[in-house]
Amino acid sequence: MNSSLALAGLLLLALTVIAKPQDASTNLRNTLMSANFTRLVEDLVKFDLAESVSRAGPKTIFAPSNQAFREMMMENRPMTNSTEMMAKLLRRSFVVNRRIMPSDITNEMIVDTISGEKLRFNIYNTATTINGVTMMKEPIVVKDDVIVYRINGIILSSFTGGQNMMSVLETNKNRFSTLIQAIQATGLTDTLTKEGPFTLFAPTNEAFRALPSEALARLMANPAELKRVLAGHVTKGTYFLRALDSKDSGTDSVLPTLDGGTNKIMINGRTIKVDGTPIVTSADNIMAENGVIHAISRVLMPN
Repeated sequence: MNSSLALAGLLLLALTVIAKPQDASTNLRNTLMSANFTRLVEDLVKFDLAESVSRAGPKTIFAPSNQAFREMMMENRPMTNSTEMMAKLLRRSFVVNRRIMPSDITNEMIVDTISGEKLRFNIYNTATTINGVTMMKEPIVVKDDVIVYRINGIILSSFTGGQNMMSVLETNKNRFSTLIQAIQATGLTDTLTKEGPFTLFAPTNEAFRALPSEALARLMANPAELKRVLAGHVTKGTYFLRALDSKDSGTDSVLPTLDGGTNKIMINGRTIKVDGTPIVTSADNIMAENGVIHAISRVLMPN
């Protein structure tokens, strides 16, 4: 009798152990693995991030596909071999502590992530992007505690509150000091600080130096003319490279500018040009709270 009771006790203990709920971190890993985000799970474990992204409460995860990791490696991006950088990218901006369904997403919507950085959604005719990365419109996992969307790239660019276009240009003034000086001389500072969202096609210092010296001197001495030129570099709305670089993205090939003119966007394979000037894609999307900045290699002069 006693041996039977002892055996029953052992069986009950075994069943209790087996039935013990898995912790949130294990549940999240299992959810992502079952949806085939194997590379993401490997890196979350590798960089000890599984606990931080699986804290209690509802959440939405924008999960890079396995192909997204492969493409980043094929592009030989420096962060591919940087443990510190990859951990930062994964920690940065793909988990939101709330459920977000497709019907909740609106164009230019901004949400906070668990890292304190922000995500911007943009809806084009046939594509939706999150910080410039194309995302699937429908989630592939829908549970009470987690929603998972597949995204087609690694989110490389992010921003925090208060990072307007002017502050972002100041952070990159080694490339844009002449543009900053020109903006300040024309009174456009408030526009690029407080208004938007905009897409700024930003001439680099080299772009200004490429102008004939007399033309540059004439522009800098004539604020009204300079303002007209700079306004032609600013488009209303946020247009990311992935949106411009997709024929089925639905974005117009001609975008209106602040000066009342237009920017003609031309696409040829992976080459993107604005009014004939290539966008410097090595900088990707330079994000700000009120839009996105693309570096260009020539000053766009009005016709």
